[in-house]
Amino acid sequence: SRTVVLRMDEDGRPDPGAYIDDKVYDPERVDAVIRHGASEVWTVTNTNTKAAHNFHMHLVQFRVLERGGAAPGPAESGLKDTVVLQPGETVKLQATFDTYAGRFVYHCHMLDHSAMGMMATMKIG
Repeated sequence: SRTVVLRMDEDGRPDPGAYIDDKVYDPERVDAVIRHGASEVWTVTNTNTKAAHNFHMHLVQFRVLERGGAAPGPAESGLKDTVVLQPGETVKLQATFDTYAGRFVYHCHMLDHSAMGMMATMKIG
């Protein structure tokens, strides 16, 4: 299991940052090493009070197990590659990493949030 925290600056600064686990994206860094074939549960939290985030994993599909501690609604049944997190919300996801091996990103799928640094790299192998 893993935890992922999504956060961006909301204090009005002129050049806000956006972070995954309090880190700005660095393409040289591997943030998660995952064994090919592993099945993992990721708990993803949006700690912002104003901004929503769309969490997306490249080349991996997942199931939403919980939203805010409760079972997800019918619209979230089946495989997904992106999930919306409203401010203050937490979701639990189950992913099986058995299709692709290599380095792939996971990030906020809102382009401006990704461009501000809300991206990380997973290495599946």
